[in-house]
Amino acid sequence: MQNIIKIFIAACLVYSCASIPANTHTQTDRIAVGAGPEDILIDTLSTNRARLLVSSMDHRLQGDAPNGNIYAIDLDQANPKSYRLMRTNEPEGHDFHPHGFDIIRYEGKVYLYIVSHDEKKEEHYVYKYEVQDKTLKFVRSFTHKLMNSPNTVVALKDGGFYVSNDQGKRGNQLAVLLRAKSGSILYCNGADSWARAADKLAFPNGLYVTPKQRYLYASTTRQNKLFKYTMKPDGNLLNREKATHLVGGDNIRLSPNKSLLITGHLNASKFIGHFKDSSKTSPSVVYDVNMQNGEKQVVYANDGQQISAASTAVEYKGYLYIAQVFEPFILKVKRQK
Repeated sequence: MQNIIKIFIAACLVYSCASIPANTHTQTDRIAVGAGPEDILIDTLSTNRARLLVSSMDHRLQGDAPNGNIYAIDLDQANPKSYRLMRTNEPEGHDFHPHGFDIIRYEGKVYLYIVSHDEKKEEHYVYKYEVQDKTLKFVRSFTHKLMNSPNTVVALKDGGFYVSNDQGKRGNQLAVLLRAKSGSILYCNGADSWARAADKLAFPNGLYVTPKQRYLYASTTRQNKLFKYTMKPDGNLLNREKATHLVGGDNIRLSPNKSLLITGHLNASKFIGHFKDSSKTSPSVVYDVNMQNGEKQVVYANDGQQISAASTAVEYKGYLYIAQVFEPFILKVKRQK
């Protein structure tokens, strides 16, 4: 999602937007968090209660944004409220602008892997933190010359991870305008070995790895497809196949019924309008995608009055929790049958 504003500006000059589904919900609840809660996930690993973790940064300010935060929301409370997780053990002058993230347990501990950008220095990282009840303990950072435009990260059981590298050259508006397949998916073994695992993708964005680590799914914002890869032990991704057609796909999360919840940005011009002026709205949609046959259904849609530019959705006990790119709240809605 980082730098996607410039990309959409270019894209909407040429390509029309997809049709917007009819509004699905009338009753909603908001949970206040920090600005730009772009990515969320459900944490049932680090505590004895289920909670939502939120990656928050002011995306409207982009490179001028102050350091962001990771928030938590205890999901079983009657009126859940967010609280900030304190970060510890960070090196002096540590830059923290969180983007996509993922959680994993291995070797008896729980870790959060977080994409972070230092736009002023043109440096990009994956940070590794140990997740505790009220704190995040910094462990180490990963960076590599291949990782020039990371978007999100998916963690693996052995400490390795994949990163979606959404462009070949960061900020190349012409490439995205022309739907250039310059994006890639990178693999890191959790030490310092890196490789380009897949390429020839037009703005790869969300990633998801199946529980037994046999397959990886990748959404492509400019290619309008959800791809499925076979994972190899060395991190390589083979046998790419189209899982379904999906316009403007963003982050991917697993639902309780083992389908994929994927948000989509369907109207580029309204997305830009919302970026420039918070009073203008941008449509939001959440799809439920069957991994077996690629069939998808709309489980949430709104013209932007309830929530604009939805970026991630998760489900817990019959409710959807929906994140967004800019405004400081998470939306909670009842999952419709």
